[in-house]
Amino acid sequence: MCRDSSSCANQALVRRPHRRPVRAAVTLIELLIAMSVVTMLVAALAVMARAVQLGAEYSEGHSIATQHARVALERITAAIQDATANESFPGVAVLESKKGTNTFPNTLVVWRPAAAPANPTGQPLLKELIIFCTDPADQSHLVEITAPSNTTTLSTDPTTMQTQIDGLKTSTSSNKVMLTDLIRVGTVGTGTNSIQGCVRFLATSTPSAADWAAYKASTTPWNNLPWVQNIHGTNTGLRQVRVAAELQLMPGEEWILGDPAGMQAVPFLGSAALYYEMHK
Repeated sequence: MCRDSSSCANQALVRRPHRRPVRAAVTLIELLIAMSVVTMLVAALAVMARAVQLGAEYSEGHSIATQHARVALERITAAIQDATANESFPGVAVLESKKGTNTFPNTLVVWRPAAAPANPTGQPLLKELIIFCTDPADQSHLVEITAPSNTTTLSTDPTTMQTQIDGLKTSTSSNKVMLTDLIRVGTVGTGTNSIQGCVRFLATSTPSAADWAAYKASTTPWNNLPWVQNIHGTNTGLRQVRVAAELQLMPGEEWILGDPAGMQAVPFLGSAALYYEMHK
């Protein structure tokens, strides 16, 4: 107990706890650290948002490219399956275009007359043909070309045939239907003729033209020809003409602008077959 009032006052002063001064604001270093953390978080969120956006755009573009490819391949398949063929012309022909020293089998010619063929045992007329190829005016376009008023007969000479088909591609009287505008394009060589669309066709026949020529030359017997599934009789045999197609499409117009080199192209493959009788 205190002896007097002065000693009690002294004891109260001694026992009173020490209070630290209250800080009114953060330091500059703390503020900079906080700003750095917020900046990193915002940057990470921006990267994640862009990745999600690109993924959504690619998925949408891939769906569009798939739809384009399905339509194009279905039209090609339908034309081949309805084609007319004979010993002279096997229903289809694949022609090549040249870019410098390179050749590209990018043109498919199908004999599909709207009515009875004019020359059922000979060569087709140009008006009876359907041509699938890249557009000479824009290699990113796959087109279907017909010439319904051209009554010229398709030549059996490969060079002349190439000239005839190339003429139909650029003729103002030809009908042209665009199947897709998403074909991947690449640069081959230099010059104005260096752009090439990524479209490929391959046609094979069984028996082949060489096999048939050997039979005609009496060097291969009829029964030794490689008939499809060995289906043949005394005077007839079954021939198969098979066409494979490859289309490389870009996943949407936005990706074409952002990826001019076509590094994100999507390949689509298709095939169709035509069967008809060969006669001894």
